[in-house]
Amino acid sequence: MNLAPVLAAPPLVQAHIALALVALVAGTGVLVAAKGTVFHRRLGAVFSAAMMLVAATSFGIAGLFPGHYSPIHLLSLLTLATLPLAILARRRGNVRAHAAGMILNYAGLAIAGVFTLLPPRVLNAALFGY
Repeated sequence: MNLAPVLAAPPLVQAHIALALVALVAGTGVLVAAKGTVFHRRLGAVFSAAMMLVAATSFGIAGLFPGHYSPIHLLSLLTLATLPLAILARRRGNVRAHAAGMILNYAGLAIAGVFTLLPPRVLNAALFGY
């Protein structure tokens, strides 16, 4: 692994990567934790905040490289719209809608993560070189 491409990336890209990793770890924890516990709720708050910031920073990154909007940005828009709805669903007592929304957002993170491993992305260079 060569972290030089990550360290050479603009700070916004570095923050985006760090937040995505936080969301991935927190989201995995939420999925395996007992539901409805204080731990689940607190870790879910970390996951939700990280996901919102990951989605928002993706647009800033595209702004650093004009013309670099991609289908991944559709996932960012979807996250910005559906994550608050999933939280609202739980607050209204609709556990099924909450669970479905959160699982879909976690899946979106995983899908976006797979696409970030393709060349010429920073993570591809860091993990595989190009």
